[in-house]
Amino acid sequence: MLERINAITPPQVDMTKRDDPQYVQSYMKAREDFLTQRADLAKAFYDKYPNHPEAMQLMTQRWMVLAQTGKIPTLMAETDKILAGDIDARTKADVLYIRAAAGIITQSATASAALDQFIQAAPTDARGAELLTEAAQRESNPEKKLALFRRVVESYPISDASQMAKGEIHRAEAVGKPFDLSFTDAISGNAISVQKDLKGKVVVIDFWATWCGPCVGEMPKNKEIYAKYKDKGVEFIGVSLDQPEAKGGLKDLKDFVAQNGITWPQYYQGNYWQSEFSSGWGIDSIPCVFIVDADGKLFSADADGQLETMIPELLAKRDKAH
Repeated sequence: MLERINAITPPQVDMTKRDDPQYVQSYMKAREDFLTQRADLAKAFYDKYPNHPEAMQLMTQRWMVLAQTGKIPTLMAETDKILAGDIDARTKADVLYIRAAAGIITQSATASAALDQFIQAAPTDARGAELLTEAAQRESNPEKKLALFRRVVESYPISDASQMAKGEIHRAEAVGKPFDLSFTDAISGNAISVQKDLKGKVVVIDFWATWCGPCVGEMPKNKEIYAKYKDKGVEFIGVSLDQPEAKGGLKDLKDFVAQNGITWPQYYQGNYWQSEFSSGWGIDSIPCVFIVDADGKLFSADADGQLETMIPELLAKRDKAH
């Protein structure tokens, strides 16, 4: 049975036809058929050999397929049956984890309860931090999102997820408060302080890196916006997440800036994703754009794609106040 399960392979995608709607539809159907067939065989294997070392792993894969295809009632019924049996604590935790993960991914009404059940059953399991983080990132209500991040920090204080959650909390709580950033421009060598040097200006903070494709892709648009508003009292600051200097990160930054005619200051942090300033703000994906108002207060920590709306709004607010 295992040989039969492992012999089933996913359909191969033909990237030359990715713009053909009919092909894409047929590929998606073939992939769903592959997943369903493998999931059904996993169930048959578990029913016959429930104590086999690979049985639970196959069922875990099956349940994720059920979640992805919207078959949550089936998933819940199957896991209820297993949880009602005589299982060890590790297996129970694995089953509860899958129920919680599936609920969060599909945003099921049972997600919150399933998450609490897993954490109650396995309070020291690091996967709890992962689940809470995933739930927070999918939550649209700002207060509920913050509550989930705070729960990560309180329940899993030494986890990687906790460090990221602290940054998320920092970002949310910092809006409307003075934004402090002082650094030496990697290009000119000049000392720059948002609070001391740029009061009265609207400041765009662009977290980026030369190795980041989307960041590089946005540069022409950023240059256009900068040229349009620079003389009206707008400044840009690049916060680089490039590699350490020993790995060529500083050279990459300087070369890119020179070759692409970027004239705004650059804060080279020098430590990739582990850079202290960006990590403190919970930056775990780039580009990420902040915008600071003319009073030096953080207006938004999620301004990517909204600069052409926010900049005129903040300039008008500044001019009205003065």
